[in-house]
Amino acid sequence: MKLARLTWQEFSENVPGRRDAAILPVGTIEAHGVTSLATDVLIPEKIAEEIADRLKAVVLPAVAYSLTRSLYGYPGSLTVKPAAFEAYLSEILDSCADHKFRKVVILNGHGGNSSSLNKVGLEGFHRTGLKIAVVHWWILAAEVCREVYRESGGHAALDENAFILAFWPELVKKERYKPEMIYLHQEGLEAYPNPGSIITYTKGEGHLDFDLAKAKKYALGAIEKVAVHLEDVFQRWEAI
Repeated sequence: MKLARLTWQEFSENVPGRRDAAILPVGTIEAHGVTSLATDVLIPEKIAEEIADRLKAVVLPAVAYSLTRSLYGYPGSLTVKPAAFEAYLSEILDSCADHKFRKVVILNGHGGNSSSLNKVGLEGFHRTGLKIAVVHWWILAAEVCREVYRESGGHAALDENAFILAFWPELVKKERYKPEMIYLHQEGLEAYPNPGSIITYTKGEGHLDFDLAKAKKYALGAIEKVAVHLEDVFQRWEAI
């Protein structure tokens, strides 16, 4: 159930009686190797759509513009200031409380947002009384990546590339990929812009794999992992 497709009457008929949770996908627009600039938006949107019914939730329109940092130097990457981003998200949470949602899942698709979203979620809980879960999907799904590929992912690397390949294969430009595009992040060194738009964190791991069957297995496993964890959180909230 997507908010963008509901009339106000339909909304009032469903919230909070039938659906008391909202899922807010949050991403950014930035370079992602050989996949879409909107990778960090598309993935949390898709996860939200797939898990909404299980959580009795309404999917809110995504927040697409956020905190692009080291990849801002690449063409097409967009950003906003942290204070504006955090204030904007906080007001969305206030609106969710005003319109009688009881629970909100902030479904994050971008690592650069993590600390701001954790802060906004905690402050929103204290301010509004909403029960708020902040999900960084690729961290929850790290185990799935190892199960399917026997290695870890990264930024625009094995895991994100696989998710996009699974649902939007036309957005993965395999012909543009060269292994030398990968940059292995070095602890103790930060560079602006980042030396690569495909970033891995473990030597020899995270290189792109274009096997569609594996990609679908990974993506569906990642969605299931997020759903199971949130179902557990929702059930535990009921006991508080």
